[in-house]
Amino acid sequence: MGGDPGLMGGGSQSHGSSYPVHTVKVDSFWMDATEVTNGQFNEFVEATGYVTFAERPLPEAYVEEMRRMGKARIRELRAFAARAEGEAREELQAAIKQIGEALEKVDSSGAIVFREPDREVRNANDLSQWWQIVPGATWRTPEGPGSTWRGRESHPVVNVNREDAAAYAAWAGKRLPTEAEWERAARGGLERKPYTWGDEFAPKGESVWMANIWQGVWPYENTGEDGFVATAPVKSFPPNPYGLYDISGNVWEIVADRYHPRTYAMRADRVSVNPLGPDPETLRRLGQGRPAFVTRGGSFLCSDSWCRGYQPGSRQLQEIDSPANHTGFRCAMDVEISKE
Repeated sequence: MGGDPGLMGGGSQSHGSSYPVHTVKVDSFWMDATEVTNGQFNEFVEATGYVTFAERPLPEAYVEEMRRMGKARIRELRAFAARAEGEAREELQAAIKQIGEALEKVDSSGAIVFREPDREVRNANDLSQWWQIVPGATWRTPEGPGSTWRGRESHPVVNVNREDAAAYAAWAGKRLPTEAEWERAARGGLERKPYTWGDEFAPKGESVWMANIWQGVWPYENTGEDGFVATAPVKSFPPNPYGLYDISGNVWEIVADRYHPRTYAMRADRVSVNPLGPDPETLRRLGQGRPAFVTRGGSFLCSDSWCRGYQPGSRQLQEIDSPANHTGFRCAMDVEISKE
């Protein structure tokens, strides 16, 4: 489990916590062939009246903390702007304006939505250049007010968090897969291959895409050479050897495990059986405050130049208060062994 050939040095944004490679054992399980779709999630909501995190008002304590952090960031940027000149100063002032506008809406529900930046990226670590908190962005309105899931019934549901995904899974009589189960299924029985379909990136020729990922210059333009610039209907691309569709690309998939960047190092000295990541108390001792969970598989935003998240060893986190329009999930189920 872990990592992919050629990336031991962490040459990918999503592989930095994917090492060391280590051995785990998992019991037999079933995995859904596809990501949960908008149509399926709508059936769940209609049957239960469930309200997702992105649709709920934010707790007042959380709102106050976000405002405090935002104001501190504005003070910091103003100090930088006072010493800057020309284009650098304009960029800092634009960032101050963006944060100020976000603070006015911080009590509104919503999700994080990708927006192609309209200027040169000044700092690759500043994700706010292409991610925006959009009030009113929910699973029903994937890109925010004015968009709709209608007509996208077979696309994966997005703008959900781990709590939402677990609620759907329980209603469906299933559960979320563990991270170890997810990787076992994603590799499709292929040992240590760089892709879920084998060794070659384009085994059927450069014109045949194997997954819904980013084409073009990241993050300015997705050319959509694979047929899609955002999510694709499930089963639009070939399955892996186990018959699982979109296990690479399309949307990141939330799994059951809590995230920590050193999870693999914590268990590398032994063979773990059915591992489930660090427990909440361990994470508190390690200084992790806000709950975060592992996501797997990459999305339509993953590219060779940025994250390579579509490779089976890649992993990323989603904080529980940060649903996004490139993140969904699929379900798993225990295999019941007959006692007869």
